Amino acid sequence: MQTDDQALGPASAPPSTPPSTPESTPPSTPESTPPSASPTVPHVPGSAVPAEAVPVQGRRAGVVSRVLADTVDALVVVAALTAGYLGFAAVKFLWKSWAFTWPTPSFLLMLVLGAVTAVAYLTVTWSTTGRSYGKHLIGLRVVGPFGRLGVPGAFVRATFCVAFAIGIFWVAVSRENRSVQDVVLRTSVIYDWLGGHDVPSPAERAARRG
Repeated sequence: MQTDDQALGPASAPPSTPPSTPESTPPSTPESTPPSASPTVPHVPGSAVPAEAVPVQGRRAGVVSRVLADTVDALVVVAALTAGYLGFAAVKFLWKSWAFTWPTPSFLLMLVLGAVTAVAYLTVTWSTTGRSYGKHLIGLRVVGPFGRLGVPGAFVRATFCVAFAIGIFWVAVSRENRSVQDVVLRTSVIYDWLGGHDVPSPAERAARRG
């Protein structure tokens, strides 16, 4: 009997289960939690400011941003000249369609018209909003030593920029990110995705000092 009890004893005893310990459950780690959504910047009508761009608001723009903006503005001027040329050709065709020939303006005339168009375009945009279409796309704004440029200041700067366009590359070697025009006229091109602010921020005032 003892042998039978010994044989049956282990079989009749309920299986023992290991006690639950805190180590049996994996500890929660930051990696096990779902990643949070990327921070968003409050939407401003007409503008989308990336989160990475917020810290540079009000600082002077670098040469790459400014060259990109000026390239867009040059394309705007070329488009305006093309539209003017096609409009003049259309009027000429309607006036004398039987003797129509495409206008052939000289290179000097096109150069003068392009310069006048560029100066007028930049003067109007800089004196009203402080940003041409190219600067609007890149998120830049032109400011003077006391805020937004007036019509005289915008006209002088626009004329200087068109007559000496290569002066923008001084930004690449300037410690203050200023072009030749900015140094002479004490202007600045700053990052400003929101735009249209008449009162400069402290960072903007600091960027324009010196």
